Amino acid sequence: MTAHFEQTLDRLGEIAERLRQSGMPDVEYKWTEGISTVELAALEERLQMTLPASLSELIQRCGSLYLLWSLPQHCIVRDVSGRIGEHSSTSDYELNIFEDITGEFGWNHEYISYFTFYGENADSPATTDEHRYLIFNYNGAGDPVLLDLATSSAEPAVFCYDHEQDRFTLLADNLPAYIDTILTLHGLWVWNWTTVTDEHGIQLKSPPLQMWVRWLDTFCNVKLEDARSLEALIEYTTMHSVDNPVILQAFQSYDPKDIFLAWEQRIQHNPAQFATWSVFIGETAGDGAADWVRSLWEPDTAQAWTSLVKNNFHAVGAFTSPRAYLTARCLPEHEGLAYVCNYLPQHSARDGKLEGYVANGQLHHFHSPEVIDWMRDKVNYPADGWSVLFAESYPTVEQLFDWLSDSELHQKIVAGALEVMIKKGRVPSLKADALNTISNLLQASLQRVMLKKDKRRIEAVLEQLSDLGLC
Repeated sequence: MTAHFEQTLDRLGEIAERLRQSGMPDVEYKWTEGISTVELAALEERLQMTLPASLSELIQRCGSLYLLWSLPQHCIVRDVSGRIGEHSSTSDYELNIFEDITGEFGWNHEYISYFTFYGENADSPATTDEHRYLIFNYNGAGDPVLLDLATSSAEPAVFCYDHEQDRFTLLADNLPAYIDTILTLHGLWVWNWTTVTDEHGIQLKSPPLQMWVRWLDTFCNVKLEDARSLEALIEYTTMHSVDNPVILQAFQSYDPKDIFLAWEQRIQHNPAQFATWSVFIGETAGDGAADWVRSLWEPDTAQAWTSLVKNNFHAVGAFTSPRAYLTARCLPEHEGLAYVCNYLPQHSARDGKLEGYVANGQLHHFHSPEVIDWMRDKVNYPADGWSVLFAESYPTVEQLFDWLSDSELHQKIVAGALEVMIKKGRVPSLKADALNTISNLLQASLQRVMLKKDKRRIEAVLEQLSDLGLC
């Protein structure tokens, strides 16, 4: 057996633990014992070939392994080598590779097989010799990571195949080089490797990957207790997000307007990340950003911001949805609702009809019963989007009564909303007489609805309320 991978498992274990200790969410690391010589012989017999030496060693040391992680939900991967406010030497195009990344790395002896192309394109590069490519893993999109046996019978090169682009991309000249490279990147998987590869595969010296290594090193080494200034806290938050209550608590030491100004300095240099910056501002600055949020509703300002996120296919939504969130977080409720409720019918209705999911996307941030009053004469089919918005708006008991006594559509919306609220544990605390009234109204609705799916939903809600001791 070769000795390429004596330290691989130890390195992977250290990487997984480092990521966990640094606050990377959802880190999963599992592996199985290596396969036996008998199992190896059976595999080679099935393939009618002797496996390349490095692959044979790998699966004998460890039959299968996977390392998975995801970045914090709201974080920005950026160049941390310069000072605050400086432009990175890494281009926006190169930085785009970090807009949708995960950590996913591994192999599995059960996956080892020849690659077969099932597409319709007869000229595809994947329609070559059916015994040319040997799969040893799949990425999260189901695309194979494989060895190209035509490059070398001893140490073949590693490629990945993109079924959407019908394209093979060289990742490394051989399997040991591939594993060493991915371990250096801590399991990083980039959905478009072409910007960081050359004729030898992944280039660790490419600006984006050098930036990633610096960013990850900072992510793993900087602690919240080291963030003793607002600037340092802001930097820490861009990496670790605002989902941690301890981080939010740290902002309580600073004036909300100062917090907003610190964020504003950054958003001006990277406006394409408007949605993420909005979460940071909304969660940490609150009313300190009120005047700025009001300005976002001015037509010229709104148009300017929409154009700044024009690289996003859904540019308008990439601006309007975060703006609605900011409006809910940073303005008084009555004022914020007025902005959004006036905007929706004018700009989001199709053929005079406002869709429930569109309304929910703009209004669910408010969690206000006033939204339920506003939407009462605007609801329409399909009902599901309106049901979600009703549930997210924290209905009062009186609103539940009123809607369950209204039209069949209103009753369906409430039944759907109750289903959502039960799943999320948000059913309001109700007295016995109120529970009986809701149960009776649902029973009456059950007798009137015609579709089986509507009957099943109401029956399920009644059963769930009963199981919870609410009916």
